[in-house]
Amino acid sequence: MRKFNIALIIALSLVIGICSIASASDKLLDTEVKQVTIAQDKNGNDYGRIIIVENRELNGVKYTTDVVCMAFGSTVDGAKKLSAGDTIKAVVAENEYRGRLNYNIISFIN
Repeated sequence: MRKFNIALIIALSLVIGICSIASASDKLLDTEVKQVTIAQDKNGNDYGRIIIVENRELNGVKYTTDVVCMAFGSTVDGAKKLSAGDTIKAVVAENEYRGRLNYNIISFIN
């Protein structure tokens, strides 16, 4: 019985841990574009890298930082229409890459 309880606790911990990792949060983005780069990957598919400036606060200290927004597939066409100084309005998925926050564009908002 004791082994069963320990196995059950371990299984539940793993399930909760995996669910918390798998849940990504979507965000509505409405900010100014700093830089837009359209390039091709090794397979010849276009992708867009849009750099925005985001205001943040950490322990009461306000600061700005550059954040990368990536456009893949059908969202590349919307990225091609942007240039520095434009306002980007999009639904994005938050991700973390090498400890830094970045966004993947889900859909542009007209």
